[in-house]
Amino acid sequence: MATKDDARAAKFVFEPSLTDAPLTIQVQVSLTLGLVLAVLAFGGTETIAFAIVQLLLFGAAAIFVAGAPESAFRPTARSVVVPAVLTGVVLLQLCPLPVSWLHRFAGREASLDGVRTGYFSFEPYATRTHFLSLLACFVAFYFAQIVSQNRRRKQFFIASLIALGTLEAFYGLVQYLTGWQQIFTYVKKFDLAEATGTYINRNHYAGLLEMILPFSLALVFYEYAKLRENRGASMTLRKLIATSGLQRLTLSLCVSVILCAALVFSRSRMGIIAALSSVVVIFALVTISKFHGRASSLLAATFIFLSIALAVWIGPGPIVSRFQDVGNEYSLGGSSRMSIWRDALPLIQHHPWLGTGLGTFPMAYTSAQTAFLAQFVNHAHNDYLELAADFGIPSAFILFASILLILARAVRTFLLSGRDFERVIALGCVGSIVAILLHSFADFNLYIPANALLFSAILGLGITVHATNSNRRMDVL
Repeated sequence: MATKDDARAAKFVFEPSLTDAPLTIQVQVSLTLGLVLAVLAFGGTETIAFAIVQLLLFGAAAIFVAGAPESAFRPTARSVVVPAVLTGVVLLQLCPLPVSWLHRFAGREASLDGVRTGYFSFEPYATRTHFLSLLACFVAFYFAQIVSQNRRRKQFFIASLIALGTLEAFYGLVQYLTGWQQIFTYVKKFDLAEATGTYINRNHYAGLLEMILPFSLALVFYEYAKLRENRGASMTLRKLIATSGLQRLTLSLCVSVILCAALVFSRSRMGIIAALSSVVVIFALVTISKFHGRASSLLAATFIFLSIALAVWIGPGPIVSRFQDVGNEYSLGGSSRMSIWRDALPLIQHHPWLGTGLGTFPMAYTSAQTAFLAQFVNHAHNDYLELAADFGIPSAFILFASILLILARAVRTFLLSGRDFERVIALGCVGSIVAILLHSFADFNLYIPANALLFSAILGLGITVHATNSNRRMDVL
């Protein structure tokens, strides 16, 4: 039975006052529309389109701050610390300082402004540009927390993400199966044998899908939980098949399989490994918690079987061949990802406290570059190293430590919460965070605007989930 305190907490979380309801709806629409536009605009890499997304989010944030009552949303102290630290570091990187200070603290003159002043940032313009993207991620992070105050809106937001992922999955599978390698009217020049959806790069397309797939899988368990709760003892098999609950369960399972298939045929090796690890973590948590008994294990086995069957039917040969070449890109000698990582280490060592400036890795890397000498290296292909180089070691440590704390909170909520809906949201957040953290070891998804926005929103969801001490029960829609 739920206690009175639980009932009051649920009322506070799920029934916001009517005075701020229109503004909350505006926040939800702005966040959802912003994510959709960013994803469809080549993952947000199209400058003008992403500028529109930024204006949409900043405008919605300004309207909410100006019009919402003070009680509508109060961010917790823990959700303010990291954005404040990162903002402070970037502002310091952009602050004009005497050249003598830069010689003393940075060991260089940096980018000169006039004669006597300079910046910690190697390239202030790049830092300003990336700072706007960072602020947009902060807005998405807080907007997701506002949406989470109402369970129905949170459910609609999750459904919107899954619908977006499904659209991208179908688009990518059409590209892969038919050879129609276009993004709307744009004819692709790279990754012509893979599924990329509306993304230019297969790895970033996989990054999108691997963050959405866990929520789709969590929805499968949620639909089963509702079906089990509503099923009567006298219900016959024919009536069970005709119920909308079973149909929703089947649809959720099929969507999960489609998302998984599209991710596999992106042929992104690290994306596949990260997604597989995420699925393993999800199923392990379900097994440990005995989430709705043996039937949940059966659902997991069904998903695995259908995903493998679909991949085999389409043809796994190209995927296998991709993994056979993995040694070439991760070798210690020659030009490879590891050579870029090796060169990035002295760059971090020389600028450990404040970094070289947000978004300046391509320029700063040239001072330590020993590989790909005839090419322009735009990213470190490792978010941990690149963020440490851009922000400095302390800021990067604070950022990733906070992400791990949100991950731990989501795991705890799934294992201990008394509400099924809260548990499946927590489970989706766990899978998404695990996937992107693993993928970040070999790519730069956090520097792709659409994926960074989505990940920020997921972190916003993750920081709001909370465990209850009541007996486990269903949150009936």
